[in-house]
Amino acid sequence: MNNQGGGKLFDRSAFIYQPEPDTFLCPAGQVLKRQQISRKDRSVYYAGRREICGVCPLKSRCTVGAQRMVSRHWHDEALQRMQQRATPEAMLLRRSTVEHPFATLKYHIFGHPRFLLRGRRGAQAEMSLAVIVYNLKRMMNVLGRPQLAAALTPA
Repeated sequence: MNNQGGGKLFDRSAFIYQPEPDTFLCPAGQVLKRQQISRKDRSVYYAGRREICGVCPLKSRCTVGAQRMVSRHWHDEALQRMQQRATPEAMLLRRSTVEHPFATLKYHIFGHPRFLLRGRRGAQAEMSLAVIVYNLKRMMNVLGRPQLAAALTPA
């Protein structure tokens, strides 16, 4: 989506990325070259040349500025693949297989929806313990206590 021009300007999907020269091709057929890199946004910004954008017949549908800028995330290919896989069927499957165990961990094992330990390592340790407890409870429900105890005792 284009955040300029009240929604009447071309959005990014109208621009074609060309991986080999690392440029974008605008709807008028002009090349937008790499202008700058933003580490904060993890994006690369591409810009058209002012002298070409200024006389372009599509300028009124493209930009309100002197030149058009288009951004591209560093991991754009992976984000596109992920978006393609996020079909309604896949989301329904995810909801039925992943969300229930996560909610169980969050509310029944932790007892509340927040981690008690601080920092990434603390949260990782707390989550690992919760997953072990969840898996042991599931195994006990599926196998039963005697079979689980027998399976866990050293041979």
